[in-house]
Amino acid sequence: MMIPHIGQAHTSIIIPSAGRTRTRQKTPMLKHCLESLSSLNPAPREIVVVIGDEYEGEPADYLSKMPIRVVHRGPGPFDFSRAVNTGVLISVSQQVLILNDDTEAEGTIWLQQMADHLQDPNVGAVGALLTYPNAHIQHIGIEFEQGQPIHLCRGKSPNEVPMVTASEPINVGAATGACLLMRKNDFLTVGGMSPEFPVSYGDVDLCLRLRRCGFRVVVDPKVQLTHHESSSRPPIIEDWEKERFTRRWSSNFEQLLENPSTAPRAKPADLLDPSHEEIMRLRDQNIALAVQLEGLRSHIASLRWSLTEQENTLREWKDRVSERDTRIAERDTRIAERDNLLAEKNRQLEARLSNRIRRKLNSR
Repeated sequence: MMIPHIGQAHTSIIIPSAGRTRTRQKTPMLKHCLESLSSLNPAPREIVVVIGDEYEGEPADYLSKMPIRVVHRGPGPFDFSRAVNTGVLISVSQQVLILNDDTEAEGTIWLQQMADHLQDPNVGAVGALLTYPNAHIQHIGIEFEQGQPIHLCRGKSPNEVPMVTASEPINVGAATGACLLMRKNDFLTVGGMSPEFPVSYGDVDLCLRLRRCGFRVVVDPKVQLTHHESSSRPPIIEDWEKERFTRRWSSNFEQLLENPSTAPRAKPADLLDPSHEEIMRLRDQNIALAVQLEGLRSHIASLRWSLTEQENTLREWKDRVSERDTRIAERDTRIAERDNLLAEKNRQLEARLSNRIRRKLNSR
């Protein structure tokens, strides 16, 4: 059974960013990324840029032209997982695209092409073909060797890889979070990005939890983006990250990869994962902020109503003062007319008295 279609116009794009530039360039990577997204038609519903204390520069200069919101993920060093969780939680769409700020896309409907695969309810995440600036493959899916993720066909020319021309999406073990499309509800169901993996492995861990719930992870090789990999941070994976990933998945790794479930279902065990605790904490925080925001909106609305009432009262008083001034002016006019009339009568009386006195004097 197909699910209702949701396209790129109903997608939130989540971009964690440190605001940095590539080597020998002055323009931030984020600006290049956003400029490439501006070609999408129809435009995505929103773009959520998640920044932290390490963010360099001021994004307002070039973000105002697009449907973009900027949110701070909180204090501390760069944390890709927390940034993604923060962005997804405040997003308003039913599906979300996690996107690195060091990617650049071409075309108007590539996001729609990715979204089309989510019509299949068994697909939980969709990735894309990512290439280096020299057009060689950086990512076309992730598989596993000795319990560690590896990028398929990395460094090869697309002409050397038959799967690049595949007409159907490629089923993979996982896909990179540099460009990963999901339903928001599925993201939340499996607990979002795990805080156990703040920089590396978070995307692979997320895909494996989706697969544990019965979803497929696919890559569409017809959707291609340029990825300036590791432009924003050194390409270093720490030993503790590898050990933590192995410890988390070693017990059921082979069974998970060889015998995936055929029907999507959320496992109650996922609710016990640290990632779920983290996403719930952030969700509660987001809800609390939303309540505060609604309270502020109500307070502002009340202030606006009070201000309107005061403006109406002031307008009435001004009208009354204007009417009073008009009456005073009319009264002053009548008084002036009366004074002129009295002055004229006085002149006439003085003239008659003067004539009488003159006649009496003459008669003597």
